[in-house]
Amino acid sequence: MFLLDYIPSRHSTIGKINTQEIFWHSQLAVVEVSQIKEAKKRLNTLTEHFINDLETDRKFRSLDSVVAVDKVQQAQQQFYEALGDQKPLMTLIQHAKEVMDSYERLKMAIHDDIEVKQSITALLQLMGLLFIMICIATITLEGQKLLITRLSNLNKFMFDNLNRDESKLMTDEFTYLEQTVYELTTRLEGYVTESSWANNTSDHVRALINAQEFLFKFVEMANDNTLSERTLLKMLYSLERTMKFNNVAVIYTDDAAVISTERVIFSDHTPIAIRKEVYDELEISGMAKYHELNIDDVEVGCLGVIFSGSSAAMGILLVEMDNDRFLEDSEIKVLDITAKLLTMVIRFQSHDEEGRRIAILEERAAIGRELHDSLAQSLSYMKIQLARLQSKVGNLTDDNGDKVDLSDLREGLDHAYRGLRELLSTFRAHMDLRGLGYAIQSAIDEFSQRSSLAITLDNRLVNCRLTVNEEFHILQVVREALSNIVRHSGADKVTILMLLKPNDSVEITIDDNGSGFIPADDKYDHHGQAIMKERAYNLGGTIDVMAIRQGGTRVKLTFMPKLAQ
Repeated sequence: MFLLDYIPSRHSTIGKINTQEIFWHSQLAVVEVSQIKEAKKRLNTLTEHFINDLETDRKFRSLDSVVAVDKVQQAQQQFYEALGDQKPLMTLIQHAKEVMDSYERLKMAIHDDIEVKQSITALLQLMGLLFIMICIATITLEGQKLLITRLSNLNKFMFDNLNRDESKLMTDEFTYLEQTVYELTTRLEGYVTESSWANNTSDHVRALINAQEFLFKFVEMANDNTLSERTLLKMLYSLERTMKFNNVAVIYTDDAAVISTERVIFSDHTPIAIRKEVYDELEISGMAKYHELNIDDVEVGCLGVIFSGSSAAMGILLVEMDNDRFLEDSEIKVLDITAKLLTMVIRFQSHDEEGRRIAILEERAAIGRELHDSLAQSLSYMKIQLARLQSKVGNLTDDNGDKVDLSDLREGLDHAYRGLRELLSTFRAHMDLRGLGYAIQSAIDEFSQRSSLAITLDNRLVNCRLTVNEEFHILQVVREALSNIVRHSGADKVTILMLLKPNDSVEITIDDNGSGFIPADDKYDHHGQAIMKERAYNLGGTIDVMAIRQGGTRVKLTFMPKLAQ
């Protein structure tokens, strides 16, 4: 590229030298025919037409051209010095002709240099052409190895391993290779589909195995332990992990017609409230799938399954999952089986509790009958004999002649007989199979008929699980408190509050508007208070009897149920 640019510039220099030669010839011709003064004047003007731009590319010139440039500069310098020294006209003309000769020699040297450079350019072009041909040959050979040899080997591999028909090989190996790639792609898609199906089947089988293990553990847990809240929590945690739900909850209702959220057990968070239309669907079909917005306004999928409890109680097994999740039939079946197992376990435990309750009732009734047939009759007989004795002999004296007061003996028998009657009343108290609330209401009706008391019951022990003995002790404390109010307080209004506190303890409060609390050193009998304290001790709680600021008395029983513990 440099040489191609160098040669035209040299031609330009030759053109400039020719111009200067013509100018100098014309001026010398004029000088030779002019006067001396005019001739010297014209010779002085020739110094303005020296060639001075010849040093720019000295290193790229040939040796002859470099010597010719030096001669031109030397001749021009000598001519300039001759003019300055006022040499004779002929001497000046001679120096001018030497300058013109140096221009001619320079032109010939540049011309020779151009020819050399053109030869070099032609040689370089030839070498470049040879190099290009060598590259093309190399690319051709390598292309043959890549596209012919390797492609043939690849096609042969396809013949041997893909069971393809070699007779179908066309003259165009690329077409055959393209068809083979299409076939391989089709087979690969088939393998991917089969692998996906196998993975899905494996996941499904794994889910079934986990569900089977969960059901087995649930049955084993229910068989070995009472279905308490702790057992239910373990079951809910296990179900959530096994089925990969977001939340699992059990909602208990105390009445089939009312949804109660006072007793809810959940694995992760409080479940979303159930709408009435969803509950209606649950009542009809036993299962309902629906969508709700959680507290973060994110739509979640919900599935509710009904299970039955004791008497009219009903429960709901509620699961929450991602909105886009689709439940398989096997997963729905697992939830249905879980609900049926809950129904079976709850009913079994309910029947077992009712059996123990009936056995205790029968045992207490038998004890009451024995007391009535033995001790009560004996006390009645002693009272009758004491009355006959008093009526016949009057007042008796001892050996010292002191008067014996039989009224104390009679009062002692009366107290013993009254205590026995209270005990018999306790043993004969009927604990309704429907629970503590109905038994308390029956006692209220009894005392309302026996007295003029207006008794109000506020029962907030909904879904509070108590043992049979705890229910009996609560009932007897309420009966004892009502009995004391009837006998001693002179009240006409009584309020009974049965409360389940946030810490799961039970608080029973009986308030009246009577004469107020009677201290223990008063003349009245406090045997009833001792009985109530004994029952509170058996419950593991405390009982307080105190005066109310507005007037009246308050009896407050507080204890922690065993099932809550």
